[in-house]
Amino acid sequence: MNKEWSTTTRYFVFALVLAGCIWFITAAQALIGALAISALLAYLLNPIVTLVNERARVARSLVVFFVYLLSLAAIITVTIIFIPAIPEQTASFLAEMQTLMTQTQEEYLSEPIIILNTEISLNGLLPERDLSELVSSFIRADIIVELLQTSTTNLGWIAVVLVATYYLLQDWGKLRDWLFSWAPDPFESDFRRLYGEIKLVWNRYFRGQLRLSIIVGLLTGAGSLILGLPGAILFGVFAAIFDVLLSVGPAIVMTIATLVALLAGSNTLDISNTLFAVIVLALNLAIQGIENIWLRPRVMSSSLQIHPAIIFIAIVGSLSLAGVVTALIIVPVLGSIAVVSRYTYFKLFKMDPWADNTRLSSPIIGESAEATAVSPPTPVK
Repeated sequence: MNKEWSTTTRYFVFALVLAGCIWFITAAQALIGALAISALLAYLLNPIVTLVNERARVARSLVVFFVYLLSLAAIITVTIIFIPAIPEQTASFLAEMQTLMTQTQEEYLSEPIIILNTEISLNGLLPERDLSELVSSFIRADIIVELLQTSTTNLGWIAVVLVATYYLLQDWGKLRDWLFSWAPDPFESDFRRLYGEIKLVWNRYFRGQLRLSIIVGLLTGAGSLILGLPGAILFGVFAAIFDVLLSVGPAIVMTIATLVALLAGSNTLDISNTLFAVIVLALNLAIQGIENIWLRPRVMSSSLQIHPAIIFIAIVGSLSLAGVVTALIIVPVLGSIAVVSRYTYFKLFKMDPWADNTRLSSPIIGESAEATAVSPPTPVK
């Protein structure tokens, strides 16, 4: 009795599986985001684990445990150091802002301005109440409960990320081999080669991001040092570290640098704190503009051989539609899709994708014909 599925049954089952995958991706977006973060963390920590495992000849399970424990200890230490200082710094910041608002009200807004013989009063532009009262007006029971619920949910996702990262570091080799075992025997070697090409794409992406972070950190640190911003070198380091978060990380560093400039002033320029804060903000905006519009597309194009315009559109579109996590990985995901698409194209037209040892990581998207000139594919016999 023939137990093989007919062509119609195969297509029907394939459609059901595809629909189920789409439904799962749509319904579990938060889980997929957490797992993506876990995969990124495991990918970044894996070279350290591998190096220690090879050099010290210690069991990988022990290396993973100690590296993971040290990473958690570093996060907890930073939290313990900075969290207690937040209330004091917040109070100091509110006091400084209240003083600045009072000075602005007395020096600039006390007198009306005249435009086309019309007198305009500026007294109502700033709130008359103390900032502490404005802050306390937002501390209500319903907001506190909502914050607690959000914090609890976030703690749950943090736990998912931490646990998933540990097991990915511990058992990724076994998980990878298990996934390969699902491939039909004639295609297992192809899947392994595809995995190697996709891994190369991600390696190139992270090397490109490292180059970007170093450049942005140097520009920010040098510019802040020339302007006389207190803690200029530290801001350069923070700019390099937080640059991986695309628009969110640089925005945080930019905000803190502007506030420091507003409250502390310049060590070298003899100008008002307000003007100095505007100059520092302009410097950071200029660096981010250069990076996002010109530098990032060029560096990633050089690393992944994807056209700069495609990189720029993909990042901006992901930030607008899907958030920072998606924008963080959209470029290597595009490169990975291009690798798989090229392999699929060759297979559909019965050509050998590995002919003449042609790498799938050769120029991928948007390159000129001269750049992509390779030997013609050989039909599979």
